[in-house]
Amino acid sequence: MHELGEQALWLDGNALAGLLEDVFATEMTRSKRTCQSCGSSNAIGAHRAYRGAGVVLRCPVCGDLALRVGILPDRYVVRLIGEWTIDASAAQARGNRAT
Repeated sequence: MHELGEQALWLDGNALAGLLEDVFATEMTRSKRTCQSCGSSNAIGAHRAYRGAGVVLRCPVCGDLALRVGILPDRYVVRLIGEWTIDASAAQARGNRAT
């Protein structure tokens, strides 16, 4: 039996793969982010994901905020924190615009 304090209250960033692809029109979990607080560089999939009224990603090293996504009926409101490197092919971007 687990105590409440032992249970993980977060998921890894891979759990948000579909949402992040909807927002950025490319696969994001392998993209890199450098934390503004501790300077560590990690794949988005390694970050800690928390769900509530929206979605929050936190640095896996120091826990500082990396991403906040507000989910509204007609749009997403996104705040990126730190240095993000998003690598999307031109063909992939064109394909996503066509749909």
